[in-house]
Amino acid sequence: ERWEEFGTKGENVVKRVPRTSWIDDEGGVHFSSSASSGEDDDGSTQKKQEWVVKNVDTLIFCSGYDYDFPFINEKSNLELSFPPGERRVQPLYEQLWHAQYPSVSFIGLPHSVVPFPLFELQANAVVSQLLLQSSSLSSSSLTEKETEGLIESEVVQLPSLPERMEQARLDAASGGPESSGRVQDTHFLGSYQWDYCRKMSRIGGVYDESMEKYIATNKALYDRSGKERKQILPGEKDKYRETRFQRDDENRTYRIIYSEMEEEKSTVS
Repeated sequence: ERWEEFGTKGENVVKRVPRTSWIDDEGGVHFSSSASSGEDDDGSTQKKQEWVVKNVDTLIFCSGYDYDFPFINEKSNLELSFPPGERRVQPLYEQLWHAQYPSVSFIGLPHSVVPFPLFELQANAVVSQLLLQSSSLSSSSLTEKETEGLIESEVVQLPSLPERMEQARLDAASGGPESSGRVQDTHFLGSYQWDYCRKMSRIGGVYDESMEKYIATNKALYDRSGKERKQILPGEKDKYRETRFQRDDENRTYRIIYSEMEEEKSTVS
């Protein structure tokens, strides 16, 4: 939490500042560090710092994206709520199935995740439930191989309608897995995505040791990229995206094939 300037003379200077505290009546934007007065472990005194920027012309609220489903409207006969500004879709069971009509699903809503592996597990879970429903309605609708596959994979059936509706209600009011109280965090997963992936793979009947190794390797890659991303200064190139990995699922790890950031460190040292 500090005030830093990046750039050289003659360039537009980018400033990294602490969290905004408040905006006064004259348009001044106030920033302050969260550190309160006191002593650090080494005995040094730490004081709360404050800054103010005056004559601000424009404020841009980086509030993220809204969910929108233009193909669902009042004529769809489907209760679905996704008000602008909330970044919350309801009623959903496990952030995926419409709680009342589970044949309708919304793949890809969770954010702050490794997207495509998670979405693939969601898709697999959706297909497993559709096949399970088809097999219960008409055994002739599935081939013998598909029926055997469902039995062998031990697909987990979704709970009853009352249970799904109640869970959807609780999820919509939870503020996400960290219970932040912000409706905008309803579909946030972050470090909670790994347990969610395990749950999706269990529902889809594909969870086993190899799947656990796959998820663990994804987590290792996610954590590594996160550390590199935090080293990027405002306005800089996202160099961490250029890092190339070779997966080693068996050992739940990876090997770095190329890293622009590591090469720069080597050059500097």
